[in-house]
Amino acid sequence: MKASLIFIKVDVSALAPPEPMMVILTHLAKLTAQECLLIKHRRQPFPLYEKLNQAGLSYHCIVHEPDNIALYVFHQNTQTVFDEWLVTNGLETSDFVKGKS
Repeated sequence: MKASLIFIKVDVSALAPPEPMMVILTHLAKLTAQECLLIKHRRQPFPLYEKLNQAGLSYHCIVHEPDNIALYVFHQNTQTVFDEWLVTNGLETSDFVKGKS
């Protein structure tokens, strides 16, 4: 059976700082290797990116519009599974800001 990810969606786009970071960190603390956190945000959370890398997590960010960001966060050991999901869904990796693979 082919490995797959379970997507957990969270929308922090309407929250004021520091609430988005707090909500995201709470979800990340529970994230399993079979899950991918899909975050809707109004801007790129640059302070979060280094924390993700230090925690053994990878991320892909799609900037749909300047205030409409989709951030995918997953465990580094599931990079291949995530990449397969990208191909299956017709998404180009060049459309992403990519962190730690």
